[in-house]
Amino acid sequence: MELVVKPWRVPGKERLYVNKAGPRGESVAWLDCKTGVVTVEVPEFENFALAKIEEWCRSSGSHVPPRTVQRRGERQPPAKTVPASVPQPRAGVPFLPPMREEDDLARNLPGAGLESLVREGEERYGLLVRLAAKVSGQRLGDSSTLRGLEGEQIVGARLEPLKAAGWKVLHGVPLPSGADIDHVVVGPPGVFTINSKHHPGATVWVGEKIVKINRNSFPYLENSEFEASRTAKLLTEWCGFEVPVHPIIAVVGAQKITLGATSGVTVVDGEQIASALPSRPAVLSPNRVDRVFTIARHRHVWSQLGKRGKKSS
Repeated sequence: MELVVKPWRVPGKERLYVNKAGPRGESVAWLDCKTGVVTVEVPEFENFALAKIEEWCRSSGSHVPPRTVQRRGERQPPAKTVPASVPQPRAGVPFLPPMREEDDLARNLPGAGLESLVREGEERYGLLVRLAAKVSGQRLGDSSTLRGLEGEQIVGARLEPLKAAGWKVLHGVPLPSGADIDHVVVGPPGVFTINSKHHPGATVWVGEKIVKINRNSFPYLENSEFEASRTAKLLTEWCGFEVPVHPIIAVVGAQKITLGATSGVTVVDGEQIASALPSRPAVLSPNRVDRVFTIARHRHVWSQLGKRGKKSS
């Protein structure tokens, strides 16, 4: 008999129903995600239902209290605890809701944020202009935005080979401010927040606190450090263990990059990004890499950036 899992949520309640397949499939068991109690309604399907619940918790990354089982009609749940199949994070970790398709940031392509801006800008042109641009293979819009989009796409393509070695890669991670993180990479050395900077033919000089592009100063280092610091705090809170985050600036198209001083931010040639990241020592086990990725790919987590722990004035 095939069983299907159906999350159910209303304010103050979180449940997971395991039903028989079909449009009117009978419920065989359900999990109270707040208490961890599983109520079995059809005893002959108990083992199959528990397996489905474990599978869902594992794949969705949801933190559910240790599960106990009670049969329909029982007043008190038995003392026996059904062990979780994966190590549970420490107490106090926020509850991660089931991930809908639109919440999965792993579906984003490189440059996702800028691509949406470019498409919005294209709508300001007339139909004939848009058709002519499409036929000629040109993109319409602000040149700096198009250049930035190309830079993110180049870095994204260079990061792709890391996946074969078990690394996890996200692009265009949205932030509550409306900005995004160009790339978030998770691997044994921890998490990398990567900002792509496209400066074709430029001369780049990196100091202790500033980056100069053709002698013009940009606050790239400060911005990257702040972004990494907030990301580390966010992921540590949601994962339940310390998550190290390293800020990276990937410069694309520069004629020359000079490292004039040591900084807390690593500045690299975007073409060499895939070889630069694995050079750091491993600090996360494969299980923790998977856990961090499960958290990081969920749009809901990033929507909470800066919201939790705020004190009212």
